[in-house]
Amino acid sequence: MVKVHGVGNGLLENGIEATVNEIVKVVEKARKKNVRVAVTSLLRRPAYNKEYERLHKEVNRDLHEMILIMKAESIRKREVGSSFLDIDELIQARCFLGDGVHLTQEGETKLSQRFIRWIRATHLLMEGRMD
Repeated sequence: MVKVHGVGNGLLENGIEATVNEIVKVVEKARKKNVRVAVTSLLRRPAYNKEYERLHKEVNRDLHEMILIMKAESIRKREVGSSFLDIDELIQARCFLGDGVHLTQEGETKLSQRFIRWIRATHLLMEGRMD
């Protein structure tokens, strides 16, 4: 299992398409090795401007769509799939340090707990114990 945490570094400079393509490349490499992948949405950045907020939402929408397409393809081929974990609403402004970019302990805990839930659900699904 691999978790790909979408990072917004360079989003303003590189744009939506390049950011999504870089993340998708990582997912495709992992899938070729038959590894289950969870992609988290890009985090908001309270310290950044409204343009970043607009772009990060578009990246998350496009990433979600790409991962759904990959998941459907995996199901069709009976291969290991990928998941999209939307953490945008989970991580609120209070979960960021004063720099508005890095997470507080509360933010890290919420992110970790969400990933652990994904691991457990994936494990149960792989064992056929999930209805």
